[in-house]
Amino acid sequence: MAGIACLAGACELRVHNESETASGSDTSSTSATTDGDGAPEVCLRYVACLKEIDAEAGAEAEATHGANGSCWSGDETAAADCLALCDAQLRNYAKAFPDVAACEDEGIVSDVEFEIGQAVFDPVDPFLPPVYKSLEPGATLPVVRGGQGLLMLPFGLRGKNFVITEDPNDWDNPKMPRVDMWVDIDGHNVGFGGHFARLNNYSVGFYPLDDGMGTLEHMYIAIIVPDAIADPQTLTGQPGKVHIELNTFGEPASIQELEFVVAPQIQEY
Repeated sequence: MAGIACLAGACELRVHNESETASGSDTSSTSATTDGDGAPEVCLRYVACLKEIDAEAGAEAEATHGANGSCWSGDETAAADCLALCDAQLRNYAKAFPDVAACEDEGIVSDVEFEIGQAVFDPVDPFLPPVYKSLEPGATLPVVRGGQGLLMLPFGLRGKNFVITEDPNDWDNPKMPRVDMWVDIDGHNVGFGGHFARLNNYSVGFYPLDDGMGTLEHMYIAIIVPDAIADPQTLTGQPGKVHIELNTFGEPASIQELEFVVAPQIQEY
């Protein structure tokens, strides 16, 4: 069980928005549970990993992030910050120490669900709002030229079972969902870290849909075509991959990857 449980069961997580948390009106919200005395599994595994590679640092982490650590005696925001650190560090150590069994990061459970889609713009009427479309593996994704002449790949997101803010534009709110994301396109990975484009700790405002299923939607993340791509037409028809880590309040990161093909024509609107 990967979510946060605070003392006396006081922390209610995985709700649609903050106002619903306060009113108790969200029937789909659940109380998170853990495998320790308040510590989520990902933190127990982080502490165990750290003890294996640095005993002194592991002992310090036990006092803060372990089963009876100080992280779990405060408020839900502090607990969420602790969980986020455990999650990020465990994944880092899993990559750095692949032969240390205690640092294995597979199998961390989260109720968070999300899928990668695209925003579809009307090619005739640029004033119509875009609509969401699921992006299947291997499907085409157009490069779209926006009203200011910028070229972009419009990735959409839909998901459920995680906290969002009452105001989707409340960027400084610690409960705001965020993504770490990179996009690769064959022959065009000219950006930071050897990727076509990359976003780190990027805030995404989700809206609840009135579909009776608790679905949350962020219409699109605009991945701008780098200036270093002299001829954007060379992107068309090329295979690509998108990797998204969705970081939500009180939950380990949920990760999705998807391969796609850039559409044969740049879409003007």
